[in-house]
Amino acid sequence: MDKETNLNINTRFSRLLIGGFVAALMIPSLVLIFTDNYSFIRAVAAVLIPTGFYTLWAVASRRSGLMIWGGLIWMIFAALQLVLLYMFGNSIVAVDMFTNLFTTNTNEAGELLGNIWPMVMFVAVLYLPLLLLAAHSLRQKFIIAPTTRRYAAITGAIMVLAGCATLQFDVFPFNVAENLYRSFDELVHVRRYPSSSAEFDYKATRNKTTNQREIYVMIIGEAARAANWQLYGYERETTPLLASQENLVVYKNVLTQSNATHKSVPLILSSVSANNHSEIYRRKSIVQLYKDAGYRTLVVSCQAPNRGMIQMMCDGADSVIYLNGQHDGAMLDPLCEAIQNDSSDLFVLMHSYGSHFNYAERYPAEFSRYTPDDDVSISRKNRERMVNAYDNSILYTDWFISQVIKTLNDEKCCSAMFYCSDHGEDLYDDRRGRFLHSSPTITYYQAHVACLGWYSDAWREANPEKALAAENNTFAPATTHSVFHTVAQLADIDSEYISSAVSLVSGAFNYNIERHYLSDHCEPKRYIDMGLNRDDVKEFAMRDINEL
Repeated sequence: MDKETNLNINTRFSRLLIGGFVAALMIPSLVLIFTDNYSFIRAVAAVLIPTGFYTLWAVASRRSGLMIWGGLIWMIFAALQLVLLYMFGNSIVAVDMFTNLFTTNTNEAGELLGNIWPMVMFVAVLYLPLLLLAAHSLRQKFIIAPTTRRYAAITGAIMVLAGCATLQFDVFPFNVAENLYRSFDELVHVRRYPSSSAEFDYKATRNKTTNQREIYVMIIGEAARAANWQLYGYERETTPLLASQENLVVYKNVLTQSNATHKSVPLILSSVSANNHSEIYRRKSIVQLYKDAGYRTLVVSCQAPNRGMIQMMCDGADSVIYLNGQHDGAMLDPLCEAIQNDSSDLFVLMHSYGSHFNYAERYPAEFSRYTPDDDVSISRKNRERMVNAYDNSILYTDWFISQVIKTLNDEKCCSAMFYCSDHGEDLYDDRRGRFLHSSPTITYYQAHVACLGWYSDAWREANPEKALAAENNTFAPATTHSVFHTVAQLADIDSEYISSAVSLVSGAFNYNIERHYLSDHCEPKRYIDMGLNRDDVKEFAMRDINEL
């Protein structure tokens, strides 16, 4: 092969490699234009800026193979974005998405990957060949022809400048790069939590209103949306035991403050709200509040420890038990043992696995009432099976909560149980094709959560005003911010950080407080400003929830 022929092959290969690189990376940007309903100006920016940038990146060196391997980060962003679009149908890779990647356990990751394999295969087929061809280019020492490189650089620069002239800079992949930075910054704050909260003191005092032993159980649910609970009007009998339970109060108007577990659960455990979220890194959890008030404390979790915020907020308990993915019923034995070990007043925090995907793995076989419910890949065509499995997980939650109540009832003491889910879940409910949770925008199904309290006869007798308030606040416009303050007032604990204005067992509940959601960038937002559409508003209105 002569030198000229070799040069021609070199040039053609490099051009094709550059073109393939730019085209493959532009797929997410082009899809987002339609899924997220970009304005014309933003759509122009979303095409020109990244196309120009990727072109400039590819020709920054004479060796295009080197630059394509150097662009691995952009391929990762693109792959993540395509997976996100597959699951949620819209929105960019958010801060919470990255944080989920850093804090999830291997079992959860394996379950998810095993059910989105079509998109995993697609991105592999799309991007792996580029890397292989780039490696071949490096082995052959291919270089970009000077003329090609010059024209590509000029074209790329013009496109970037033209795109910037629109003043629309919030476009993929640069908004994703910003979110990655924000996620790292959040993780830094989390890692510093033990030291940043070390000096905090609730200065808690306790006003004991009964001579009986007191036991309080707080259960944090997982992905339990109110829409699929019989207690909230669902057509299926998913909560038959709780539906017949005496002394149960169902709170019909509670919204999550975040649709991501790593943010929603710390907010539930803390006295802070979406409005003052930065304070969460300074304050300790409700576990410490009860401990300071003189209670023996136990934390039992079916989820795996991950050195995240949730785990660190629970580390101060007298006993901490992780059951690493077992069914929620496994938490009953530690509860019974703690009750029987001694007669001291007791606070128990239980963190369930609830209805976390993969739903079919969250309940024993005997709770498989709605079938078929077998494990299937994430797809709209499999919605019936996924909903069946999800409803079975709620049925199991119904049994589990009922068993906790029975355990407390059998003890014949002053006791109460409070349950609230961390967030809801999408199940391909409408034309948007949304699934799971943690998306940058929310839906009715992610926002409206199951929340209920059970108050024993002895507790009601010792706290008649609170018992009355608990019944009267059934439809109080609350968020998960209310959980901390409600559970604190169950035991009549006083602290400057406890607010009666948001407690569901207080006659002073403020019905005029505006509710806020914690956005992906940790900013308090009205729910209506978080991507809710007309279908979501309609679903809320059907349930008389209008304060958005």
